[in-house]
Amino acid sequence: MPEASTALRCVGQELAVLLFLVLTQTHTGTLAAVRDTATGTLPLRTPSAWNATWTDRLKKDLLFSYDKYARPAQHTNTTVVSLHVTFRHIDLDEEKSILTVQGWVRMTWTDEKLKWNESDYGGLSVLHVADHEVWQPDIVLYNSATGNVVDHYGNTYCVAYPNGEVVWVPPSQFQVFCDLDLRTWPFDVQSCHLTLGSWTYDGDHVDIHLDKQGSDVEELETNSEWELVGVEETRNVRMYACCVEPYIDITYNLTLRRRSPTYSAIVITPATVIVLLTLASFWLPPTAGEKIILNGCTAIIICIFLMYFSQKLPAMAGHTPLVVLFYSSSLYMVCVATILSVVVVNLACNHHATPLPWLIKNLLTGWMGQVLCLGYLVDQASSMRHNMSSANAEELRDQQAVAFDDHDHMVNSSDDRQMITPQRARVSSQHDWVVLAAAIDRIAFLVYCLLFTILAIVYAV
Repeated sequence: MPEASTALRCVGQELAVLLFLVLTQTHTGTLAAVRDTATGTLPLRTPSAWNATWTDRLKKDLLFSYDKYARPAQHTNTTVVSLHVTFRHIDLDEEKSILTVQGWVRMTWTDEKLKWNESDYGGLSVLHVADHEVWQPDIVLYNSATGNVVDHYGNTYCVAYPNGEVVWVPPSQFQVFCDLDLRTWPFDVQSCHLTLGSWTYDGDHVDIHLDKQGSDVEELETNSEWELVGVEETRNVRMYACCVEPYIDITYNLTLRRRSPTYSAIVITPATVIVLLTLASFWLPPTAGEKIILNGCTAIIICIFLMYFSQKLPAMAGHTPLVVLFYSSSLYMVCVATILSVVVVNLACNHHATPLPWLIKNLLTGWMGQVLCLGYLVDQASSMRHNMSSANAEELRDQQAVAFDDHDHMVNSSDDRQMITPQRARVSSQHDWVVLAAAIDRIAFLVYCLLFTILAIVYAV
C-alpha cells in the first residue's frame, strides 16, 4: 500500500505540472491575441527553416576554424605573391612635394587552406570572401608620406578558386614624397618612385613577383597639368646588415611631364615683351624723358611676375627655376638701363660750357658713328657747323661793306658779332653732346642685346 500511495502522489504531481504548462501557454496566447487586436496586426508566425546554399556550406567548411592572421602555408614553404599596379590618376602637389597616385593593385597568391573539390559542393568553382575573412599579404608602401597611416587599400572582396588561388584587386591610393627639380619650370620633367613590399615577412616567407598582365597606364585618366610619360618596374632583392634573410620589394619609377602650353602664354610671352621694351628704350631720342618712364614701367611688370612666382612655386634651396633667375637678372638690367637713361638725358638736355673733346668727336664722326648708325646726327652737326661758317663769312663781308660808317656805328656792330658768334658756337657744341648721348644709347643697345642673348642661352629650357 505505501508503494501505491507513492505512485499516486507522483502521478498527481505530473498532472499538476502538465496543467500548469497548459494554463501558461493559454495565457500567453491570450495576451498575444489581445496585443494583436489592440494593434490591429496579425499574429507573428514562426519563421520557417532557412535553406543553406552550396556557398554557405563551403564557407562554413573552409572558414569555421580559419585563422586569418596565420600565413596559409607551412613555415618552411614560401608564399609567392604576384603584384601588378594599374595607375588610374596622378596628382603632384608642388607646395608639399607629395605625389598622390590612385589605381588598382592586383595581388595573387595561393592559400593552402582555401582548396576544395568542386564536385563536393555542387560544382562551385568561385568563392567570394570579404577581405577581413582570409589572410592577406601585408604589402605596404615603404616611402609613404602619410606617416602611420598604412591602410592603402579599399575594403573589397577577394576571389578564391578551388586550387587555392586568391585574387584581390582593391582600389588603392598612395602618397609619396617626391624630390622635385623645378629648375626648368614650366617645362620640367619630374621623376618619382613607389616602393611596395612586405612589412614583416622576409623573402623566404613571402616572395613578391611582378605580374605583367596588361599595361600599367591602360586605365589612366587624363590630368589637366601632368602627363605620365613612362613607368619602369623593378624587382629588388635587398640584404640588410641586421638580417641574413633577403627582403624583396617592387619599385615603380614614374616619369611625369608638365603640360606647359598655358604657362608658355603666361610666362614666356611676357619675358619676350620685357626684353623688347628694355631694348626699345635705347632707341628713343636722347632728349626724351619718356625713356625713364618706360624703364620704370618695365621694372614694375617684372616685380609683379616675381611676386606671382613666389606664390606659385615653393621656396627650394638648390633648385631655383631658371625663369625666375631670368626675371631677376632682367630686373637688374632694367635698373642699370634706367641709370643710363638718366645719364643720357642729362648729357643731351643740359647746356655744357665746354665743347666735346676732339678725340671723342673724331671717333663719333668717323667709323664708330657709322657703326652706331649716327650718320643723321653727324650730318646735322656738320650742317650746323657749315651754316655757322657761312654766317661768319657773311658777317665779315658786312663788316667790310660798312667800313665807311662812323666809329660809333662800327663799335656797335663789332659788339653784336661778339655776342652772336659765341652763342652759335655753344649751339654747335651742345649738338655734339647730343651725338655723344645717342652713341651711349647705341652702345648700351648692343651690349644689352648680347646680354639678353647670353641669358637666353644660359636659361634655355
